[in-house]
Amino acid sequence: MVGIVITAHGPLPSALIETAEMIVGKQESLMGVSLMPGESPEELYAKVKVAIQSVNRGSGVLLLTDLIGGSPCNTIASILAEGIDCQAVTGVNIPMLLDVLLTRGTGDIHSLAETAVQSGGTGILNVGAFLKED
Repeated sequence: MVGIVITAHGPLPSALIETAEMIVGKQESLMGVSLMPGESPEELYAKVKVAIQSVNRGSGVLLLTDLIGGSPCNTIASILAEGIDCQAVTGVNIPMLLDVLLTRGTGDIHSLAETAVQSGGTGILNVGAFLKED
């Protein structure tokens, strides 16, 4: 099973995990890492490395983060540059997280990253325009 680490600004990782588990139940090999005000990039890096080691069960780790260019994403980029068996996707949202949690046992880490990208995008729409499409 692919491990999943969510890293983002503030309490977003724990909120996403709590929401996802409310819908699909308690999950294994899933951790959130928050960048809190006043924390340094080095502190975040250390926490993310520990989380990766904690959730890795031999099938790699999918790293989900909030936005490209932010400190959590930059930290993940540094970790990817080390050659660790991880894939990373930005723009984490509930549709993305639910899809990867429900499918992470069926494929490899690369296909799971693609699932995350696709699910994240298709989960975003203008509700008013959607309702008027009838």
